[in-house]
Amino acid sequence: MTSNEIDSDALYLDEITLTSEQDAVLRYGQVEVPLPPGADVERTTWGISINKPNAAKQQGQLLEKARNEMGELAYMVPVKELTGTVTFRHLLRFSQKGQFVLPPARYVRSYAPAQQSVAAGSEWPGMQVK
Repeated sequence: MTSNEIDSDALYLDEITLTSEQDAVLRYGQVEVPLPPGADVERTTWGISINKPNAAKQQGQLLEKARNEMGELAYMVPVKELTGTVTFRHLLRFSQKGQFVLPPARYVRSYAPAQQSVAAGSEWPGMQVK
């Protein structure tokens, strides 16, 4: 499998990192992450722990319970406060096979929707679910 191919029988870790370079705290926002048809966020984490790359001897960090809301072809993660760097991790399953092109993830402030940020790179990545 190549990097843009996804196995419909596997479980994948989606990791989203937000970084604020402002001194002020950004309050009440949400991250919107697009999903292809048939994709879903796993609600349980089964006590899974995750090691960071190149940290083989460190003990893994427990994956916290999913804190997301499902939308139509996307999931949203509420962000009460954004200061510095925050990382969200979710387990994803892909059940519908096919080729898909998705828009980039974005962060939107709830009370200032004109203030939003799109994922670095901003190109629409393609994926193939097999």
